Amino acid sequence: MGVTSQTVSVLASTMSSSSPKNIFADNYFSGQDIVRYLKSKNCRYTGTVRDNRTGNAPLRPIKEMRKKAVPRGTCDYITSDDGILIVRWKDNKVVTLMSTDMGVEPWSSVYSYNANMGGIDKSDMLVHLYRNPLRAKRWYMRLFAYAIDVNLTNAWIMYRRDSKALCVNDGLSLKNFRIQVFKTASSSKSMTSRPRRSSAPMPGSSSTSADIPKSIRGHRSHVPHYSVRFDVSLFHAPVYSNSRQTCKQCNARKGNIMRSNLVCRACQLHLCVNAERNCFVKYHEAVV
Repeated sequence: MGVTSQTVSVLASTMSSSSPKNIFADNYFSGQDIVRYLKSKNCRYTGTVRDNRTGNAPLRPIKEMRKKAVPRGTCDYITSDDGILIVRWKDNKVVTLMSTDMGVEPWSSVYSYNANMGGIDKSDMLVHLYRNPLRAKRWYMRLFAYAIDVNLTNAWIMYRRDSKALCVNDGLSLKNFRIQVFKTASSSKSMTSRPRRSSAPMPGSSSTSADIPKSIRGHRSHVPHYSVRFDVSLFHAPVYSNSRQTCKQCNARKGNIMRSNLVCRACQLHLCVNAERNCFVKYHEAVV
């Protein structure tokens, strides 16, 4: 069997019940090899099948059935000696179905496939509503993006289920749910990327250095995240440093640049504190 058929056989082996089982799958997994294997294991199978996996069954060609002259509802079918039914009919598009569980008549019996595959089709629909915009030539990156979309969709379905159980009527839509997850993940990332708090003492103590990143010529200076800069819960205190560097607040205004030995222990950047200016306070004031 191929890789896709092996996937179905492994999943089928995990079912412990000894009673006959009905398995439904789409055309990615269907094929005569897996159908015959499952039949030998007392498992019935129903699924759409691709044209190259029908074993060259003598059915009406798909190209011919796609013609406008062929009315909707036209059907062609064949049954193998070991009981495998292959049906091809024209609906919105030409569909080929392989089964060891159902017959051709009555026609209403085909709805059992739609009923059992409804969850899979709905999942595909929800995943494609708001797909991850990641574009990459590497195939595994596309699979990674698809895995994220599937997980988000499944999480939203569970969220809706729990909201209904808790009688919460204002549950988020799928779009807003994805946006909320993105915002939460972004804020969590910024919190984990906070600079390490310096254990350097205050001015006047025995130590005279601060644990700050070294400046490199030609590289942009270190800039703390807003969640660190305006976080009042952090201990923003000026610490003396042996190195004298440009004040970050003064550097924003051309022609008025000053250098300072004082460093904010939380933000880890140089700021002026003298009789003429207090850049330390101005830098940490949130702009309204």
